[in-house]
Amino acid sequence: MNTPGDSDQKEITPPNDRRANLRLRAIFDDACRITASFFDPAQSWNGMHLTLYARKALHEAYPDLTQQDLALLFSAVQRFHMERNLAACHS
Repeated sequence: MNTPGDSDQKEITPPNDRRANLRLRAIFDDACRITASFFDPAQSWNGMHLTLYARKALHEAYPDLTQQDLALLFSAVQRFHMERNLAACHS
């Protein structure tokens, strides 16, 4: 049973939202900002992506994350940047 004030304490998420790790959700925007230059197609070494350095930057920025959480965050950030770059190419 809900008591007054309960709804103020909980974050409302859409029913189809699969994201469950609130800590990773909280740092996602900052993680995207930190790693943006590593996924920029204009910034590469002889055409090689710098994604290895993006993962290292995330680890340095969030040393308290477990390896599993770091992998999840990196995967989400990588997907975000790749989709953004793909959309920019098609516009």
